[in-house]
Amino acid sequence: MKSIIKAFPYPILGRGDDYLDSEFQSTMDTRKDMVGVDEHVFLDYSFLLSNEDISKLVATKKASYAIDVHCSDTLFRKVYLVGDNGAIEFENGQLYGKVTFTPLVIVSEHINTFQSDDLNEEFGEEPFSLQVGDIMAIDDPQIRYIEFDKLQFESLVKVVTSYEIPEETYRFSLEQDMIIILMGKKFRHVWDIYREERDKAPMLAMSVYKDCIHAALEYIIKNEESDGFKWVRALKLKLETLGRHISEESDFNELCMHSQQLVAKIGVQRLMKNVG
Repeated sequence: MKSIIKAFPYPILGRGDDYLDSEFQSTMDTRKDMVGVDEHVFLDYSFLLSNEDISKLVATKKASYAIDVHCSDTLFRKVYLVGDNGAIEFENGQLYGKVTFTPLVIVSEHINTFQSDDLNEEFGEEPFSLQVGDIMAIDDPQIRYIEFDKLQFESLVKVVTSYEIPEETYRFSLEQDMIIILMGKKFRHVWDIYREERDKAPMLAMSVYKDCIHAALEYIIKNEESDGFKWVRALKLKLETLGRHISEESDFNELCMHSQQLVAKIGVQRLMKNVG
């Protein structure tokens, strides 16, 4: 398959205004299902193509719908030739993290002459010769983030001593795959001692972890592209599992309520057990 970035001497539906009144659209959804003892990923897809000339080539198998699947985390890349709807199954381990699905129509058999009445006049009236692998149509790439149950939000929070902030304070660093809780020297000393004590550890959780989650929820709301971080995807999955939802309309009190409830098991619920 050829790169769509460079210029081509032939028209491509979905790229600029090569075609005047034709559409190539796709819908894609990912899901996970157990296959034996392993969890597999499935991509459900369907295509809509309104250009009759390209559709005829697909019908005669001279061209094919295709999906270019690229996962940088697992170094997986493959172009699947598919029908107009169906599902692709990926084995355990093939996809993880950020995955890009690019819908295409590509040439599957050499085409000596291709013409379409819907072409921009800049292409003239001469027919085009197309080779196997040439891209005839492309839709916007769709990005999905594939996670599995082993990815837990709690495992993506790390405490680090900082000598650059006041000794009795703490801060949060959110713009990486893990949330870093930066603690001043004295606060970190208290943290290390009290987190091992049954009656005091819950109070630390209700303050530091609650503040951490509150800051994380605010960050998600204010940053639409935050799904690129692992902790964001894990926290969203946890919220979804608990049936909780946040939006741009969520105010301070609502976020505070979510934060308190998310740390309840290691906070207030433990305190209640301690006092009988």
